[in-house]
Amino acid sequence: MLKIFPILLGLFFIYSCTGTYEKNMAELDEVYGCDSPHKNLSKSKYRACLAKQRAGGETMFDLADSFDGLLGKGEGNVVYKSSVNPYLWNASLEVTEKYPLKIADNQGGLIETDWIYENNNINQRCLIKIHIKSPELITTGVSSNFLCEKKEGETWIIENYDYIEEEKQITLKILEIAGNLASKSL
Repeated sequence: MLKIFPILLGLFFIYSCTGTYEKNMAELDEVYGCDSPHKNLSKSKYRACLAKQRAGGETMFDLADSFDGLLGKGEGNVVYKSSVNPYLWNASLEVTEKYPLKIADNQGGLIETDWIYENNNINQRCLIKIHIKSPELITTGVSSNFLCEKKEGETWIIENYDYIEEEKQITLKILEIAGNLASKSL
């Protein structure tokens, strides 16, 4: 009986320590996020972690945790190829970062803001739609649409006006930022 007691005591000690480590690491992650001192992330995992952090922890198919497996570096045989250029995607997110997002689908390349109101004109609202159409960094790889509505009584009616200049400015800004991102990564 005395021989079993030290073994049981050792097992209890090991069991009690395992939960503490995970809890401590979760607390460090909560405080430091992707820059936690205990993490040793590759460049691609760090970017995926930042994207997950910006998205509030939500990622489609939890790509941040299985990134290496999707690229064939893990044990799985899954091959992943994005149909969206990452520079255009990140530039589009940067252009729309000051607006509330309604849709941000990185697989389909769609970004849509929620309705944007101006303080001095509550009877008009607009939204921005961005579509990334190419896996390559090309000028025709992104398009943007600007849609506005005006309020008549209690009903919102789509304005019969094309915001061609605004759409062009958004698209050019996205292309400029994407070009800068691409040149920094070289």
